[in-house]
Amino acid sequence: MIQLPKALLWDHNAHYHPWLLRQLPPRSAKVLDVGCGTGALVRQLAERAEHVDAVDRSAEMIEHASSASTAMNVRWLCGDLLDPELELDPSGYDAVTAISSVHHMPLDLVLTRLSELVRPGGVLAVVGHYRKATRADFALDALTLPANAAVGAYKAARGRAGKPHDKGMPVKDPTDTLSEIRAAAAKTLPGSVLRRRLFWRYTLLWRNLSHIAEQQPRPRPTEPG
Repeated sequence: MIQLPKALLWDHNAHYHPWLLRQLPPRSAKVLDVGCGTGALVRQLAERAEHVDAVDRSAEMIEHASSASTAMNVRWLCGDLLDPELELDPSGYDAVTAISSVHHMPLDLVLTRLSELVRPGGVLAVVGHYRKATRADFALDALTLPANAAVGAYKAARGRAGKPHDKGMPVKDPTDTLSEIRAAAAKTLPGSVLRRRLFWRYTLLWRNLSHIAEQQPRPRPTEPG
């Protein structure tokens, strides 16, 4: 990726916060944010939920996020989402969000775990990274690179450029391609919608409709003629 001058850098994750929030109901009882980082999204979720669990493997990120938040309805958890000992709500969550965190964990395992944490009727909304591998992936850079610079210049002109939340944040290059992520999602999250996005991201949306399937009437056995 071509690196912009420092003055034109901007927060790509924050760019997708509005999309994540639009996927959630206006009010929720319990929400989980996976890979909360410095808590920028969590602080917005706390305004729309009765309770938010915020998880990150980095003790530095949890310390930073908790010290920057005054919300009383957030529980900050330092640990690995895949650790069965992590004190998550066993009854699940009305909404689960994850931004730039899924690629830090084994794909099949993390998608399975995320699906288990979404209550029937709940929603999973992911913004993630993928490894470029196809012509389409590289062709998108022809649009993304100038758009990235243009947004950076726009924000800089208004004093809103910079990436203040990146300090100390763990970084890992994605290893799964978009087609691999799509296949894993189709297997684990039936009915999910995955879309390629600008700025080296994809979005994944899944609603747990298992309660509807359970309510469908079963066909009555036919009597022998």
